[in-house]
Amino acid sequence: MGEQDRGASHGTSVLDRLEAGGEAQTGLVLPGRPLVLHAMPTSAGHELRTEHYDWYGLKRGSAEFCLFQYTLEGRGQLAWEGRRYSVQPGQAMLLWFPHDNRYWLAQGDHWRHFYLCLSGREVMRAWRTVVARHGPLLDLERDHPAITAAADACGRICRGEVRDPFTASALAYTLAMALLAEAVGSDAAPQGRNAGIEVAKALARLKYAEDIGVTDLARAAGMSRHHFARAFARAEGIAPSAFLADLRARAAARLLRETELTVGEVGARCGFGDPAYFCRAFRRMVGVSPGEFRNSGMY
Repeated sequence: MGEQDRGASHGTSVLDRLEAGGEAQTGLVLPGRPLVLHAMPTSAGHELRTEHYDWYGLKRGSAEFCLFQYTLEGRGQLAWEGRRYSVQPGQAMLLWFPHDNRYWLAQGDHWRHFYLCLSGREVMRAWRTVVARHGPLLDLERDHPAITAAADACGRICRGEVRDPFTASALAYTLAMALLAEAVGSDAAPQGRNAGIEVAKALARLKYAEDIGVTDLARAAGMSRHHFARAFARAEGIAPSAFLADLRARAAARLLRETELTVGEVGARCGFGDPAYFCRAFRRMVGVSPGEFRNSGMY
């Protein structure tokens, strides 16, 4: 087991590694055209604030995004929907924007924290669910799975290790699900999910490399194709065809990174029967052709 694997296996080690790296702040700029993924980090940082720190949630633009900020030392102040909080070490602050909130450093205080800004449908859903149940502050131990996920994502972004949108999205999604698990509980998490759609998603993940399509997924869900497509898009925020294409593009990106298979062989192994269609679909999803992706060092 390598050093990175050992760190990822224990939450305190991941957070210790982030703190040992010193203060760092970065914007996450990925090559190629932006992808419409439903969980995506946009920036991250580890910082010590001693003065001039004041943010107002209605003055941060019109684009929707979320903030995860975990206090390591000192304290900050938060005003949220008419209530005021003192943000202490061991507390994670969950906010979204635009929203009527303000967080700042009081005179004479200091505030050391790490943070992630994230966007996407799944992130917004997770944040609103957690905050509706527990408010904008969560008490989380340093080795809690959500802190492990957040510190891992923040550290990898700050070190420049995240170079493709699929890895970035996976990091954001892992954090969102860890927070949902804390807020809702594993027994309650599946409530409200359509069992047929969950079966179809499982089939897609298992069989994406084979010649399957929306009709096959609808059959697995026990629905007509038309009803399934509408129900899937309503539940998941994405068409089932796009869900399949996303699975295949992620797998293709992994094979392009990790193997010496030809572009045609990669496409065939990921469910794209026609190499030309594979190249068009991959470019549409990632912003560059498979060959350009492999040669550019995007990963």
